[in-house]
Amino acid sequence: MSYVFEPDDYSMVVKSRAKPPAPWRWEIYRAGRNSPIAHSQGFFESPSTASSQGKAALKLLLQELQRRGQSFS
Repeated sequence: MSYVFEPDDYSMVVKSRAKPPAPWRWEIYRAGRNSPIAHSQGFFESPSTASSQGKAALKLLLQELQRRGQSFS
């Protein structure tokens, strides 16, 4: 089965998953999946910090997937 890489199938979200003072983490999802395919190892004090780190992580993931020409299950 061949796979056409579609960057739009991937998205990053920021969620509150812990107790303050650092409850925020980023998560990367692929279309059709209910669970994240990647997430931050640590937590962040603000959603904006988590978001900027998550955007950078998503960009790196998409570059790697495009280079390999495949999907991240």
